[in-house]
Amino acid sequence: SSGINAEYGEVQMFSRRKLKLLAGAAATTYLLKNPDSYDFIEQNVLLPISHCLPPEVAHKCALWSIKLRIPPRNDLFKPNMLRTTVFGVHFDNPIGLAAGFDKNCEAITGLQRLGFGFVEGGSVTPLPQPGNDQPRVFRLLEDRAVINRYGFPSVGADAVAKNFQPTFNLITITVEEVPDEKLQRFFEAHHPPPPPPLKPSPKSEDPNSATYRLDFRSKFSQSLIQKFLMPSTCKVGINLGINKTSNNPTNDYCVGVEKLGHYADYVVVNVSSPNTPGLRDLQRKSQLEKMLKHITRRVEKKNKASGGMSCKALLLKISPDLNDEDLQDVIDVVMDPKYGVKGLIVSNTTISRPASLKNSSKGEKGGLSGPPLKNLSTEMIKKVFRMTDGRVPIIGVGGVSSAEDVYEKIRAGASLVQLYTGLVYEGLGLVRRMKTELCELLARDGFLNVQLAVGADVPDVSNKSIHDIFKGFENFHRPFLPLELPPVLGDTPSTQSDLVLGSELLGNKSEEEKSVNESDEPPSDEN
Repeated sequence: SSGINAEYGEVQMFSRRKLKLLAGAAATTYLLKNPDSYDFIEQNVLLPISHCLPPEVAHKCALWSIKLRIPPRNDLFKPNMLRTTVFGVHFDNPIGLAAGFDKNCEAITGLQRLGFGFVEGGSVTPLPQPGNDQPRVFRLLEDRAVINRYGFPSVGADAVAKNFQPTFNLITITVEEVPDEKLQRFFEAHHPPPPPPLKPSPKSEDPNSATYRLDFRSKFSQSLIQKFLMPSTCKVGINLGINKTSNNPTNDYCVGVEKLGHYADYVVVNVSSPNTPGLRDLQRKSQLEKMLKHITRRVEKKNKASGGMSCKALLLKISPDLNDEDLQDVIDVVMDPKYGVKGLIVSNTTISRPASLKNSSKGEKGGLSGPPLKNLSTEMIKKVFRMTDGRVPIIGVGGVSSAEDVYEKIRAGASLVQLYTGLVYEGLGLVRRMKTELCELLARDGFLNVQLAVGADVPDVSNKSIHDIFKGFENFHRPFLPLELPPVLGDTPSTQSDLVLGSELLGNKSEEEKSVNESDEPPSDEN
């Protein structure tokens, strides 16, 4: 009997250990999938550990975790006031991920779920290449900045194209009705009502595109689908580079556009990286004209052959180190419609080194990013916005690590804003916080939509697109309250809460301003 009791005790002890492991796994899963808990773990555990690792190793670990979708999903918060339309593409919010984080586009699906309005993969080169020798990334902890000289490491355009191709041509997700009515009532009581069911989408003619047919049978099923299985509406851009040994840069960009353009919502011609010899010389007017003309011709030729759009929008990424004369040459080319450039990304990393840098690695060769680049980038955005009279969309990049930085670049003239280095020091939860705080900043200044704030700090430039929409409103940058947002600024009209918030803001004016506004006549319909 003693042997039986001992064996029973061992079985019982094993069962307890198993239960503890299961409980620990369940608790860990809950903490990682809860945004607030994940932010706490990230700030107090993950970031300090990652800063003890070599920068490139930490980068690979972060990319691996996102590829496995370990961070919680944060892309379901889509406030109407952050929606915008730029170069014909609709974005849920203006905050995006800059190129360089996912160079081979292997974790795009995971990145889309983190709350970005758009993510940019690359830079991608036509042929595989290893990039520059290691070490090639340096953290400047005291300056919260990074210096890199990667040199376009890439697996090549063909391998990147395979990362965009889905595993199945038809993905069918069918969720049967939950038999437990008590569980369903509990779920309904603790969750907001889900959106209306999606209609089955017709099967795409493109064999490489996936078709989602979602069968919603209950509100419980809808909530699960929305949280875990719903495809993201985050847009995708692809940044193109050239091979280090290439003798024909124009052909390299053409190959990239032809092989990858139809997978993306926009394609970027990167002529401003400081880590590839001779690349920045392509920003000269004569070379830029010749290159863009050739790319445009190849794109048009492929569009006619395929009967589709091989490139929806072509953008140009420029350097922050351009002088005024060279910048004007670039603007002249971009403003000419025959070259087919829909927008500018301002700007890439800088080779300059501000005197305020403290870290001992400040002398390393490469491009500097982070807060030391912020003012240089913002001033260049204002300059480009002024030179183009607000007619060319700008994606602002450089030194973005808070919602205030995003708002500053938008008011300087950027229609969209990207970040990268800010995630190194603030973590992935930064995107979720940015969206909430950006809404507060817009509401504080009386803007019902982010597009109304573009260029607000450049008073000598009139944003033509906004003037065309709101004819009759003078000083459109001054906070005002239209009854309804036009369709181009948002897919749906502004909510009642937005109207109440806007009227409260306008109600805080002084008595003098109120009397002046009451005496103003509303704009006529003719205007």
